[in-house]
Amino acid sequence: MNIKIGCTGWSYQGWSGTFYPKNLKSSDWLKYYSQLFEITEINSTFYKIPSQEIVRRWDADTPRHFRFTAKFPSIITHEKRLGRINSEIFSFLASLSPIYEKVSALVLQLPPSLSFEEAKPRLEELFDILPDDFLYPIEGRHESWFSDDAITYLKQNKHCLVWNEVAGVNNPMPVTSNYLYVRLIGDRSIPDSEFGKVTKNKNMLIKNWAKKLQEIKEIPLAFVMANNHFEGFGPATANSLRMHLGMRELIWEGKKQKTLGSF
Repeated sequence: MNIKIGCTGWSYQGWSGTFYPKNLKSSDWLKYYSQLFEITEINSTFYKIPSQEIVRRWDADTPRHFRFTAKFPSIITHEKRLGRINSEIFSFLASLSPIYEKVSALVLQLPPSLSFEEAKPRLEELFDILPDDFLYPIEGRHESWFSDDAITYLKQNKHCLVWNEVAGVNNPMPVTSNYLYVRLIGDRSIPDSEFGKVTKNKNMLIKNWAKKLQEIKEIPLAFVMANNHFEGFGPATANSLRMHLGMRELIWEGKKQKTLGSF
C-alpha cells in the first residue's frame, strides 16, 4: 500500500522554533514544510474560499511532486448542509485552479447533525456536478453513516468513508472504496497556545493505527492526516506513524537542535 502521511495544515505559530527554524518567516513555512512532507490537508479552505493569488503562492512554494488535499468550505457542508450549493462549488473549484495538478482529494467533512438519510439525495446531486479530477472522501460523523444502509450505499458508489479518530465518534472503519482516507483529529482539550509539543502521548494508539493499515492488503492507496489536537504537535504524530510503518524518520529544525544539544 502507498501511504501518504501529512498534517492538517502547516500555518501554526506554535511550530515556529519547534518545527520551523525560529527566524523563518511565516511566508516561507509551506516551502519548508514541503521539503519534508509530501502532502498536506488544507484546513483553511473550511473557513474561507481562498483567493487565486494565495493558491498561486501555494503552487510556487511547493515542488511538482507535492500533493494537497483540501476541505470543502463550511458554507457548503455545514451552513447549507449540501443543499443549493452550485455557485459555492464552482467558486471553490475555480479558486483551486492554480494547484489542480497537485490536488489529490477534496474532503467532505460533514457536521455531526447531518444524517446519512438527509445527506444522501444532496450527495447524489453534488456528485452530478463534481469533476472526476479528484477523490472525494466523505467524513460523516452522525451515527447513521455507520449503518448497514449507508455502508452499502457508499460501497456501491465507491465513495470512501473517512476513518477518523475524533472524540464522540464511534467509527467502525469499514472499507468502502479502493483507497483510504484517515484523519487523526483527537479532541479540543489541547489549546492552540500549546501546539508545537506533544502534550498527550498516544504512541500506543498510533501503533495500533499502523498495525491496522498494515493489515489492509487489498487497498493500494491511503492518505493519513495528523491534527495538532491529537497529541499537540501534528508533525510529531505524523513522524511517529511513519516510524511504526517502517518509514524513514523526518528530521526538522527542532529535532536537529535536540540532537546537537545531547552531546
